[in-house]
Amino acid sequence: MGRKDNIAGDGRRELQNGITTLFLIYMGAAYPLIIHDRYFDITVTKYRAFYIALCIYAVLMVLAVLVDVLGRNVSTGHGQRSSGGNVDVSEGAAHGNGFIGRLRHFMDMHNIMAMDILMAGFVLANVLAFFMSGNKAAAYTGEEGRRCGLQFVLLAFFLYVCMARYCRIRRYVVVIFMLAGSFVGIVGICQFMGYDFLGLREGLMQSIRNVYISTLGNIDIFASFLCVLVPMAAGAYISSEGKESIVIRITAVIAVLTGTGAVIISNANLAYAGVGGAMIAAWIWASYRGKIKEFADVCLVMACGVLAISIMLGQTDSGYSELDGLSCFVSDSRMVWIVFVVVLVVWAAIRLASKWTVKFRGKAALAVSVGVSLAGIVAAVIYAVHNHMGIFPFEDSWGNYRGFVWRRLMEAYGDFSVPQKLFGYGNESVKSIMTDRYYDDMMNTVGVIYDNAHNEYLQYLITTGIFGAVSYVGLLVTTGGALVRTAVSGAVMNENESTSSRYAERRSKEKKTSRDSRAARDSRTGLECLLGYVADEGGMIAVLFGITGYAVQAFVNLNQSLTTPYIFLLIAMAGGLCRRYRCRSGIGGRK
Repeated sequence: MGRKDNIAGDGRRELQNGITTLFLIYMGAAYPLIIHDRYFDITVTKYRAFYIALCIYAVLMVLAVLVDVLGRNVSTGHGQRSSGGNVDVSEGAAHGNGFIGRLRHFMDMHNIMAMDILMAGFVLANVLAFFMSGNKAAAYTGEEGRRCGLQFVLLAFFLYVCMARYCRIRRYVVVIFMLAGSFVGIVGICQFMGYDFLGLREGLMQSIRNVYISTLGNIDIFASFLCVLVPMAAGAYISSEGKESIVIRITAVIAVLTGTGAVIISNANLAYAGVGGAMIAAWIWASYRGKIKEFADVCLVMACGVLAISIMLGQTDSGYSELDGLSCFVSDSRMVWIVFVVVLVVWAAIRLASKWTVKFRGKAALAVSVGVSLAGIVAAVIYAVHNHMGIFPFEDSWGNYRGFVWRRLMEAYGDFSVPQKLFGYGNESVKSIMTDRYYDDMMNTVGVIYDNAHNEYLQYLITTGIFGAVSYVGLLVTTGGALVRTAVSGAVMNENESTSSRYAERRSKEKKTSRDSRAARDSRTGLECLLGYVADEGGMIAVLFGITGYAVQAFVNLNQSLTTPYIFLLIAMAGGLCRRYRCRSGIGGRK
């Protein structure tokens, strides 16, 4: 998957990229599995695991940057190739000689993107919110909430600074993440069926056992992880090509299969929202790129996951009795079989018509796929309203009493002063607001004290004001837009180069040499393929779908120190992937 890169910057940054690769392996394989005292201290344990690892990563990156800056022979009028590949004889003089000049050249300030500005704006909003807070210590540590105070945001910013300047993803990093994610899903499935082979639920009261699951704790947090895992696996499968990507495709199938089953047993409706939203994005992208066949493969794997869970639950003692919410549809085994057969028939039809589906691409296919998606959403809304499913009337009891906390927080926001509306009430201050204003109401209606809005966008509006909420939403939007634009331009470039190479090959007198080189590439071992890099488009699309899944579920879920690090990790990866492509192709950078 991917072509050979002749980028001067890639060789210079091997040390930095090696450190980044180690951190990505840690976040993909070790971090999801870290447990200390089972579920009793999981929030603090995960936060410390993220905090310590990120501090080590940041220190190592600073040292690597110093080694690179001090050891690099930056052009000082002698003519040096820039990362875009063109000779720039004046750049060294423009930046100045010595260490400061090299550092300015290394920082590459003229390649600033919109997401860089919005990330800085989001951090600034949290700093201002810190000064607005009445409890500075709690605002910094986030101890009154879910450990997402100013300290967490600063950590996210350090992560962005370290990774968003340059990032390349090794294939084995993707494979490791999907296998580790699959294991997380399998642990949850086994627990739901009564096989807690890790003993994570020991000591929990029977009444709350089903609320905590796998190695991530609360079912909503577990669902949040699945909203990243399943879309990224789907994106990796759809966008991967060539024999060198066969291992990625196999592990992607495993992750989608186990992840779909885990979505069902999570009993969290937000998981369906996140994965469903990302799959709509996958359908639109697959249509545009002429990869309907690959998208159909993913849908078939998901249908197999649903069928497998339905069959397995039917063989357990409790059966389907513990299913809740949208997951209850699995209890109708007859309907599950019907859906599976329909998906199988459609998959077979697409496979048989693969020659036509490959041609169905471009802007026309994009328009059709968007139209179908909108029609499906409208049909779902009409069906929900007609059947009185209670999805849209936002009463206090809506969404396990999310309606209760949303309405109270919006009421409190209306009473804020102008500075508080602009800059927030303070980091992780929801508990303080709800306790001061609605304590008796909470106890009488719900019986719990809320420390989070259970809606990330509302949470940031309350705690960091309009400035913070707009910065965060803008960061997500601009990151997604940068990924789409860069992936599209990369796809067009690849197609143009492919067309040119085919034309040149027909006229070349060295056909035998070309065939020999292709044979040599195809003969690479599986280990060599895994050690290679993910193609630009493949990495960007997997990251895009992961961000989409998280962003959708964030409408009804809470930010916390367990899975929220993943959204900032994905944003940082997106910045690094896009910036590297821009430098290579000369878009917005040195030429």
